[in-house]
Amino acid sequence: MIKQQKTIKSKTLVFSVFLLSFLVSCNFCIAQSKSKKSTKLSEFQINQRKEIFLNAVKERTLGNYNEAEKLYKDVLAIDPEHDASMYELARIYLTKNRSEDAVKLLEKACELSPDNEWYLELLAGVYKETYQIDKLIIAQEQLVKRNPGKIDYKLNLSLIYVINGDIKKAIAVLDEIEEQIGKTEEVSIQKKQLYLISKKPKQATDELESLVNAYPDNTRYLQILAEAYLDTDQEDKALTIYKRIKEIDPDNPYIHISMADLYKKQGNDNLAIEELKAGFANTALDVDTKIHVLLSFFSFDEYYNTKKSVVLELVTILAETHPDNNTALAVYGEMLNHNQEHEKALEVFDRIIANDESNYSWWEQKLFLENQLQKSDNVYNTSQRMIELFPMQPLPYLFNGFALLEKKNYEAARHSLENGVMLVIDNELLEGQFYSTLGDVYNKLKEHEKSDRSYDKALKLKPDDAYVLNNYSYYLTLRMENLPKAKEMAAKANELMPDKASFQDTYGWVLFKMGDYENAEKWLKKAIDNDNKNSPVLLEHYGDVLFKLGRKTDAMKYWIKAKENTKEGETTESLQEKIRTGILHE
Repeated sequence: MIKQQKTIKSKTLVFSVFLLSFLVSCNFCIAQSKSKKSTKLSEFQINQRKEIFLNAVKERTLGNYNEAEKLYKDVLAIDPEHDASMYELARIYLTKNRSEDAVKLLEKACELSPDNEWYLELLAGVYKETYQIDKLIIAQEQLVKRNPGKIDYKLNLSLIYVINGDIKKAIAVLDEIEEQIGKTEEVSIQKKQLYLISKKPKQATDELESLVNAYPDNTRYLQILAEAYLDTDQEDKALTIYKRIKEIDPDNPYIHISMADLYKKQGNDNLAIEELKAGFANTALDVDTKIHVLLSFFSFDEYYNTKKSVVLELVTILAETHPDNNTALAVYGEMLNHNQEHEKALEVFDRIIANDESNYSWWEQKLFLENQLQKSDNVYNTSQRMIELFPMQPLPYLFNGFALLEKKNYEAARHSLENGVMLVIDNELLEGQFYSTLGDVYNKLKEHEKSDRSYDKALKLKPDDAYVLNNYSYYLTLRMENLPKAKEMAAKANELMPDKASFQDTYGWVLFKMGDYENAEKWLKKAIDNDNKNSPVLLEHYGDVLFKLGRKTDAMKYWIKAKENTKEGETTESLQEKIRTGILHE
């Protein structure tokens, strides 16, 4: 039963389509009755032509274009002046990209039936596609003449005149349209553009003024007029229009941004900033637009240096206006970070991540901030969570290794760093940081060969890494191994970063171990002068070199000072022995 209903529906649809096509063909036949035909047909030929034509229409309707083409040609064989068949055959030719053949048929059909608008409209379309501009103009002018009330025909004619470079005629056609239907945005904008092309800026703004006069409360038209004034360097008039828009629509989300741009152009930065603040406080203006405005309004130097306080104020408004928008909060947090307000920035990124854990870059910002603030426990916890969420990202493993190294959990640090370094792809800087940290960890584990290999890999990736040069040199010195290499690396580290106390200490200590006590004293004294933390290791080293130079009383003073600056319970036995005996035991 269901299948039968489907069949009935299918047959009904085909019949309906065929009936519609038949009615269309009848219209063609009516059109033909008015055509300029000279061929006389017998009644038999007329009936035969009609039957074949209807079959052709049916085949075309069913999508059988090849069969339809054959039948239309059969009609034309009987009646060479059958314009309806010419039209239908031309349509088939167009589906087969046979434009030249289609044009010949359509031109003949229009000649035989000059009042048929469909023929002429299709012919004009083919002229347009084949860039036959002169013929297109004639055809479009005929369409306008036959149906002057059809606005689309006139709009197309105006456009064709523009393509042909006849701006004056194009404007004249648009004027006719306005006389028919009154002022419209589409026509006024087209006329404005044409006046500008013709280098007639006053006429362009006059046209828009007439549009505004017709619709005085339309803020969109006022905005277009203001932009036209700006394009023609009439800034005062543009500002007047902007103020008018603000009066009509005080909640307009874009007007403050437009006014800010204009004030900035005029050099009135204070008013520009006030308008920006008002715009950023408008909840109707979306976050992406505000961020785009922010980045385009300020240069890079202004954004991050000369006007960073203003930028911070704006992004604060942005975050307050959109408190649940993570993008707005991220921009705010990033600016707080740049402004050295790290604690506040961290609070912001904590809020962001509480809203959404899926964005890796926000986690990365949080991790950097915690590291900057030396929150070792936080760095550890954050990096652990990041490894769970983003197991293929190498950076969390590095920071996890840092935190574990600081916690003196060297085996766990090794595990994290060894896993992370395998994830690094095409990032020599990051890879070098992994190997330098592995060098530190292996040294703590007394796996010195692995430590040295890791430092060598780090230096191969970044030969001028002063920290790696310093650490590698210091650990070689402690082991009394390859002191010439240690000296060379320590010297280079000090060249790269002069006046750094820990680096000067390392170089002085290498010289001490090599027996060059006088130069060692000079470098260790430099380190003492540059050290603002009273490093107990440095103080002890300086005491040692003073002892070697025979200045035993001074040596004792520095050993005692070293003990005083050592945390309770961490004083080494060797330092205690020096203080007790007054002798340096080697």
